[in-house]
Amino acid sequence: MITPSAQEVEARRRGTTRRVPWVVLLVLLMAASVFTPHIGVAVATEFGRSLFPASAFFLAAQAGGPAFGQVTDVDSLAAGLNLAYFGLSFQHVGLLFGVAFCWVLAVPDVGRWVRRLALLGGWCLSISAPVVIIAYQLIVGGGVAAHLGIAWVFSLLAGLILIVGARLAKSRLDSTWYWSKPDWNG
Repeated sequence: MITPSAQEVEARRRGTTRRVPWVVLLVLLMAASVFTPHIGVAVATEFGRSLFPASAFFLAAQAGGPAFGQVTDVDSLAAGLNLAYFGLSFQHVGLLFGVAFCWVLAVPDVGRWVRRLALLGGWCLSISAPVVIIAYQLIVGGGVAAHLGIAWVFSLLAGLILIVGARLAKSRLDSTWYWSKPDWNG
């Protein structure tokens, strides 16, 4: 077994210390994206506008229902409701992967698949923002009053940090265990 030199240990410690604030910022942005206002419809204020109530509303909403009142374009409203749910679903998946694999951004050695899953979480968070914005435009285009909260900004920023951090982690990829311990006869 090859032991690292004192300079290598110090360089790894400095690298980890430099990357930890980004992980903290990422976690704060992901938390903000859950609790800040999301997309909402004016007639459904009782659901709330944080991530989980907004998702519950868009899962159950029907474009032809009487609650929306006078709708000018039912197809646009239906597409907007569906896209809003898809965007919020992308955010759910991105948050799951982001919370599970945010540590990848800080550690000195990264596994290949763990880094890829962190990258997938970042892409899901980033994609959720434009999908929600397009959904908002379609809902408003359908003739229904809607609100676009700021949660998409936090989701987009968290996704970009996760994507950039996971891409930078490629330089810290750890080889398979065989290359580090070729004499093991397990």
